[in-house]
Amino acid sequence: MIGPQTGKDAIAFAPQALTHGATASAALDTIGADYASIRITLASEANTNATGPTISLLQSDDTVVTNHATITADRAAEDITAAKVLTYHVDLRGKKRYLRLTVTPPSGSTNNNITAGALSTLSRQVEAPGATTDMADAAVIV
Repeated sequence: MIGPQTGKDAIAFAPQALTHGATASAALDTIGADYASIRITLASEANTNATGPTISLLQSDDTVVTNHATITADRAAEDITAAKVLTYHVDLRGKKRYLRLTVTPPSGSTNNNITAGALSTLSRQVEAPGATTDMADAAVIV
C-alpha cells in the first residue's frame, strides 16, 4: 500500500465558534500507531478583541483529564490575524497512549470569540487500513 494510504484520519473536533471562557478539546487513542499529525484550523480574528487562543497538546496513560501532562510548551496567544493551520507532528514512540488537544480563546472580553476545528491522522500503524472506509469517513484514491 502507498504510504499516504496507510494513515487513519479523524475529526478531532468539528469547526466551531468558541466564546471566551470556552474550550474545545479532543482525546485521541493512539494505540497501534507510531506517528500522529494533528492539524488545528483557525479562522481569522473577527475583530481586534479576538486575539489568538492558547493551544495545548498533552499525553496520559489513561483518559482521566487531570492525569494529562503537557508534551510541548503551550502555544499562547497564537496569532490569528489571518486564517491559519497549525500542525503538530508527534512521534508516538515512547509517548503515552492518549493524546489530548485543547484550544481555548483568551478570557476577559465577551468579544474574544474565535472559530477553530481540528483533524488528526494516525500513521505507521501496526495494522494498515483494510479499505478506504478504514482510512476516513470518505477516502478517494486517484
